[in-house]
Amino acid sequence: MGQTRDIRASDRDVRLLTLRELELRGSSPDAVRREIGARRLVRVRRGHFAASAEWDAQFVEGRQRARSRAYAAMSPSTVFAFETAASHHALPLFRVKEERLHTVCTGRAASSTRNVLRHRTLLPESDIVVIDGIRVSSLSRTVSDMIRKLPFEAGVALADAALGAAERTRRGGAEELRGLVAERLARASGGRGVRKARVVIAFADERSGSPGESASRWLLRVIGFRSFELQVPFTGPDGQRWFVDLGFDGNLGEFDGAVKYTDPAFLDGRTSHEALLDEKERGDWIRGHSGAPFVRWMDAHIKTPETLRARLEQFGIRP
Repeated sequence: MGQTRDIRASDRDVRLLTLRELELRGSSPDAVRREIGARRLVRVRRGHFAASAEWDAQFVEGRQRARSRAYAAMSPSTVFAFETAASHHALPLFRVKEERLHTVCTGRAASSTRNVLRHRTLLPESDIVVIDGIRVSSLSRTVSDMIRKLPFEAGVALADAALGAAERTRRGGAEELRGLVAERLARASGGRGVRKARVVIAFADERSGSPGESASRWLLRVIGFRSFELQVPFTGPDGQRWFVDLGFDGNLGEFDGAVKYTDPAFLDGRTSHEALLDEKERGDWIRGHSGAPFVRWMDAHIKTPETLRARLEQFGIRP
């Protein structure tokens, strides 16, 4: 499957500025160096820059895309893979700190550098797609590569997101992608990370709402919970349709990312305080009408299985 995405990655990317563009704005090379020294400008790659405020606001995915766009401007035939390809497919790199570019090469002479990791591997043309002008490994190839490499919870987060995007593109897309990834893993039987990847792609679920939810679900499995229901529906007092992230072994749980109370897209005109009160009212209603234990957790609670277990035990919830 090719470039399956529900949102264009480039819509939220930093703007790259070339040295020529900066010169046309009246900035001499010396002035550019001063801007970099004053931390108002960041050198993304040689000859390409970005405003520090925009750069600092980016997660690893955005920085991967920016660096690869700058690299491709100088070497347009380059094919990117692994973390870099995942970023262009708008897949989450959950707790991944890798900011080196990942490229594919077939020549023996090519070597990696501090900023570019070159993978000597065969990538047929059928496994290459173009996203926003950048050549990257296809979605199914990228997913299979990454879930072999990543820790379980990060792999589940990436696979969930890929299946979700595929399903939103067309009905049945999630299972089609799952099948393509499974076929790739079957052909790679015995290879490094294949056994882990098979577990991940079988466990992945397109209904997950965020990387934090995905990681939570995996950690719950590690703790010992076995029955999962995603996006459990409830009807609110005024007919609202509410969905709880997870049902697990008769319990209800939600991952509360800080973005829910800070991102304007989630706030929808409300203040953070109003959003918090709305969530409390929603939680009280669901708790009262479901009859099930209902617990919320945040990023600090999903660092390890032990931290999530401790959070659940505060509410008397055990496998």
